[in-house]
Amino acid sequence: MSAEDARRIANEKDAVVFLCDAKGARVMCGVDDASSSSLAYARCQAVTAALGRRSGERFDGGDACYVGRDVGRDSRAVFAVTLPREGEKRFGVDGETLRAAFEEALGNTDDASRSSYEMVNVKSASARAFDESDAAIAANGASLAGWAAKQRYCRSCGSKMRIVKGGQKAVCVECRGAVYPELMACCLSLITCGNYVLLGRNAKWPKNFYSLPAGFVESSESLEAAVVREAKEETSVELLPASVEYVMSQPWPFPNQLMIGFRAAVEPVRLGPLKMPPVPKTIDSELADARWFHVDYLAPRLTPERSFADPREIDVSIPFGEIALPGEHALARQMIQMWVNEKMSYRRRRCDDRLVTTVVEGSFFTECELSSGDESVDSSFVEDDSGNFQPLHFVMCEVLLAQEGQAPVVIRAAPGDVGKIRADVVAEVEQVGQGARAVAYVRATGRIKCKKDPSGSQSIQVKMLSEASDDGFDARAITIAMLEKACPFHKFTFD
Repeated sequence: MSAEDARRIANEKDAVVFLCDAKGARVMCGVDDASSSSLAYARCQAVTAALGRRSGERFDGGDACYVGRDVGRDSRAVFAVTLPREGEKRFGVDGETLRAAFEEALGNTDDASRSSYEMVNVKSASARAFDESDAAIAANGASLAGWAAKQRYCRSCGSKMRIVKGGQKAVCVECRGAVYPELMACCLSLITCGNYVLLGRNAKWPKNFYSLPAGFVESSESLEAAVVREAKEETSVELLPASVEYVMSQPWPFPNQLMIGFRAAVEPVRLGPLKMPPVPKTIDSELADARWFHVDYLAPRLTPERSFADPREIDVSIPFGEIALPGEHALARQMIQMWVNEKMSYRRRRCDDRLVTTVVEGSFFTECELSSGDESVDSSFVEDDSGNFQPLHFVMCEVLLAQEGQAPVVIRAAPGDVGKIRADVVAEVEQVGQGARAVAYVRATGRIKCKKDPSGSQSIQVKMLSEASDDGFDARAITIAMLEKACPFHKFTFD
């Protein structure tokens, strides 16, 4: 597309334009009284008229980014314009004048009403403010605008660059070298081991924010090879190459990525009768943390009542024991949600690790009051309805399923007498295992208490009251493994 073509299209009666900041990270949205927002489109002809009244200038489609045709709205042409940086001009005016003209074209002519428009982060607005069509338009336009803003000097000779083809190409004014918007392939990996999924926290991310491991594809590398390599480099976890399979993709023009989602599996390791995921280890400085999360831990945290907003975009504090995940518009969140839904939907009614680590009517530790803050209250950290703190005991059973030849391990932690807890968990095992002739063998009992340090971190101290001594059944190691399903952020010690 030539500059003349862009000018001709911008003169069409229905052609519209929206406004970005200089980096393309934020776009102007209209905000109503209910605090909901939507992408603010102004007609190109109205912007030209407003500029003419204020400065005698006009909107020039040749100097804007042509996003394309909005097929959902009568194929009207859509342009994106970036606000000039301080000391610079666009269409012959500074940023303040351009924004004022843009708002006038939208119908706001008095200063008092301009508060109904604001610059909104494109990433967060994708889910909060835009419908599917506007999200794609805003992302594409902001990406092009952000790319064009970086093309200031030629990479070969250092001369100034000129943006042509409606923002789709940059040309050096001296050597005529051309640069086009690049696209970088990035592999996103849902790595699972049974009922666990591996999540990581980038060193630059806020505390307690986790997502799927991801990495860019290197030269002469297949997508599948990139998934295996990134898992090994970032977490020291070795994937089963045959398990790597494509799931879905998502354009992520912030600024120029294509996210390609894969699923992969990890071979479990044996811990007595248990099959557990291998321990991840962060090798380089890219990840601050990597750990496995059980489906029973993640499932409630994906509900609207328990989920947190992405702390990279909105200032939000994530309490200890909780995590924040990417927003619903992100491919990582969609893949995690799909996996959790799959696990919860197809889980059979049988005696497996659904019975693990229930506390006070089925609640996990992280859903209870963990610490009284009173060190004089020994082994008491679960608060009842009367405000009293109850001692917490646990019973661990190895379950034999005669028909299936399996031996899952379950653990129940609750306040009260160990004998009562033991009777309850054995009865539940027998009820859930009906038809499979389930038999529960009690292998360990113990007492648990929680301590909180001044920084807010919490540790769980375990006192074994009885434990199996059979070869191949390490009651202490298995106790920690089972408790970590519900308490992945705690440190565990034995009295």
